[in-house]
Amino acid sequence: MFGVVAAMGATGVAAASDRSIGHPVSLPDRTNFPLDHVYLNAAYAHPLGRMTYRTMEDFLQRRMQAVDTPWPVDNARDRAVALFAGLINADPADIAVVPSTMEGENLVVQALGLGPDAGVVTDAFHYSPEIYGELRRRGAPVFIALPRDNRIAQADIDRLIDAKTRLVAVSAVASDTGFRHDLKAVCDIAHAKGAMVYADIIQAAGAVPIDVKATGVDFACCGAYKWLMGDFGTAFLYVRPDRLKALHRTVVGWRQIATYQSRLYPFDPPGAPGVDYGLRDDAVGLFEVSTPSWGALAGLTASLAYIQGVGVERIVRHRAPLMAQLQAELPRHGFIPLTPKGSDTPAIAFAFGRAAERLGPALKAARIKIQTSRNRIRISPSVYNDQGDIERLIAVLRAAA
Repeated sequence: MFGVVAAMGATGVAAASDRSIGHPVSLPDRTNFPLDHVYLNAAYAHPLGRMTYRTMEDFLQRRMQAVDTPWPVDNARDRAVALFAGLINADPADIAVVPSTMEGENLVVQALGLGPDAGVVTDAFHYSPEIYGELRRRGAPVFIALPRDNRIAQADIDRLIDAKTRLVAVSAVASDTGFRHDLKAVCDIAHAKGAMVYADIIQAAGAVPIDVKATGVDFACCGAYKWLMGDFGTAFLYVRPDRLKALHRTVVGWRQIATYQSRLYPFDPPGAPGVDYGLRDDAVGLFEVSTPSWGALAGLTASLAYIQGVGVERIVRHRAPLMAQLQAELPRHGFIPLTPKGSDTPAIAFAFGRAAERLGPALKAARIKIQTSRNRIRISPSVYNDQGDIERLIAVLRAAA
């Protein structure tokens, strides 16, 4: 047997993550996240916590000293996948490790064989429009639902799906605005018309409750460096198991191998010279290709255990009054809300003319970090923020507006 992902070995990774979680945790958590400034931009990249840092440090110590450690069979992959599976109510066997959210989406698109007779419905808030723009240039029917009142209407998605639609692609939570789809409703609409659904959940998993089985979503992918509180270079791709038969293998690598037998070298079994191998037929067998980021996976065993220990619902409750305060105060000072009222998502956005130019210097001087673009701002607090951070931000924005 070669290349089959093995359970994590007993060389320190599990112990490091368990000892560094630090529960019970009180919010705001400045102990695990000892920032020296006001950071309100976790939707861009979440800080690493002490627990994750220590676990990755343990990994790096091993990497420095035990250079020949057999990483393919002694690593944190299975533990990290199991923790993520628990977060989204999936079976670990239905999750593949891929390099990024966008790469996961591309892999699904390729495996579905989208083209002139197999098109896509997406929406203007979806993070990856260029994927479907290129498909359209190659002749695939692609339709885009436009926002109304800062929302994507389910009726518009329903109206755009036709007989050639194979995939509906959405971001469960929109990166730019924080709009949240009713993912189950989207899946019900698509499935009733014979289409499948891909959901980008990078702004959702770890920040709001996600249940892939309850929603019925067919594919979902989530990078580690936002609300999973991990590092770059790793993402989790969920594939509903009954959809595997609809997918074509488009990438091949050693991570997919289930059986392997050489007949090239002395003492190999007799037979025609060459190599016999068999490939897995699950999510790993279709989408894991080569060596993943073992260090990032080690860190995720700590950050995901931390999220599990704190609880996503508790994170939502902690964030809610901070977001409500922003929604109530900033419109009074010329900031136009782009996030629907009552949203439980982790980011809130406002339109503001020449935002980066007008607000950037004051924010920098106050040592406050939010996301600013030409005519928008996005604010995304996390477990380490409190009302004082929000009040400080509002004061700076009010003075600079």
